[in-house]
Amino acid sequence: MTTTIFHGGAIRTGGRDEACDWVLVDDDVIAALGTGDRPTADRTVDLDGGVLIPALRDGHVHLPATGLYASGMDFRDEGSSAAIVAAFRERARTGEILFGGNFEELDAPLGRHELDAAVGDRPALLARADMHSCIVSSALLNTLALDDVEGVDRDGDSRPTGFLREQAASEAWKWFDASLTAEQQRDAVLAAVDIAYSRGVAEVHEMFVVEWRGWDSAERFLATIGEVALNVPVYLGTDEVDRVYELGFRRVGGDWFLDGSFGSHTAWMRERFTSQPPSGSSETGLSYRTDEQVHDLFRRAQEKGMQVGVHAIGDAAIDQAIRAWGRVAEEFGIEAVRRFRHRIEHFECSGDENIEAAAHLGLAASVQPAFDAFWGARDGLYSERIGWDRARLMNRFKTMIRAGITLGGGSDSTVTPLDPFLQMDAMRRHHVEEERLDAHAALWVMTRGVSRLAPTEGNRGAIERGAWAEFALVDRDPLTVEGDDLLKAEVLGTWVQGKRAWPKNEAETA
Repeated sequence: MTTTIFHGGAIRTGGRDEACDWVLVDDDVIAALGTGDRPTADRTVDLDGGVLIPALRDGHVHLPATGLYASGMDFRDEGSSAAIVAAFRERARTGEILFGGNFEELDAPLGRHELDAAVGDRPALLARADMHSCIVSSALLNTLALDDVEGVDRDGDSRPTGFLREQAASEAWKWFDASLTAEQQRDAVLAAVDIAYSRGVAEVHEMFVVEWRGWDSAERFLATIGEVALNVPVYLGTDEVDRVYELGFRRVGGDWFLDGSFGSHTAWMRERFTSQPPSGSSETGLSYRTDEQVHDLFRRAQEKGMQVGVHAIGDAAIDQAIRAWGRVAEEFGIEAVRRFRHRIEHFECSGDENIEAAAHLGLAASVQPAFDAFWGARDGLYSERIGWDRARLMNRFKTMIRAGITLGGGSDSTVTPLDPFLQMDAMRRHHVEEERLDAHAALWVMTRGVSRLAPTEGNRGAIERGAWAEFALVDRDPLTVEGDDLLKAEVLGTWVQGKRAWPKNEAETA
């Protein structure tokens, strides 16, 4: 056994009442903490005036895409179609992967012909920020069997424009993943792991959409994360409950879609969008499943003793999830359902009745606070899609907590950056003042809250005796800084299960 003492800076345990000058770690577990004279140890970590906090966590990520975007084809905040085309043209010259994304509204139409002019006869994929739609080159389009698939945008002559939504987009994802070599897929995941460490993150919940990416890619992903120390609870997005169980997992779903997204006009709403959806699309969004399909997955997973997560953004989709869990509770008993703390991912358009029902069923809300920061303003995307009267009632963080719902935060990276400081800032500066959290609550949501979304072995998410020794050393105090200062926080060190993982040149673990 090796003991390590951390001292020489401020220590924030994650609780509201804290008085701590030092932390003693025995191998990978916190053995003691206190004030005043500190015990002896085999090793010493001098915090050098920094602030030690519980390692941060992200409850909803897509590591493979996060790593691919890190290669430089990330078009967040880029509104110029010409600039995106130029970037693909330059990338095509290098022979590298022709994959990019995070675009939103553009200043000029962009389709397969524009991509073709940049990449020639090579397959290329450009993902929208929400990842529920994409633009593909002709070479990629021609490889896909889309004749009977919904979501293919067509021009006035009924020819595909290259813009694909939902089911059609999933076919492009499957092809693209299959086209990557095992080495390329592994490198992308490892690049994303480094991003997590660099932001003080010791745990991410991977939402691997098997229905979109296929089992071969899932197997390669699982092999890669087995190499790293980062704690990665995996949610496999499939209805193959028995197969997931036989693989040894006791959770299933995650991004098992009940609906789509606001950006692509496919969030499933009770009432129609106020903005005009694309031609051929429903005015109330897209329902992926019937009530019977949802209930069947929930029932089979409950029988196996597995936690379930589902993607539900619109109020109609949330209604469907709660109806199905209500039926399961009638069959198995309310306490049996509550025991697993089943998850709703996003849980954005949640009225009082949904919040109360979710709390009664013991459901957890896996939320993405930066969605409000990016799209929640009075003049933001949500308001444009459904009007401010409905948009202002989205992402109700404080209301959920007051109702007794377990709330954990995530990025949905790449939809928003894998950056828990951004998520904490978004909770503290919610567009609706009544839904804002204070600094302590925001830190809790990104630490202990996330750890409670996916119960795993050991005590995680706080600096307390008996907990895993997982810390982030930061150059400023996230409990006291105000405004943009939180967004500028620099992570000086990350420890996962007692071993340093960041900076990379000082890492003791992968």
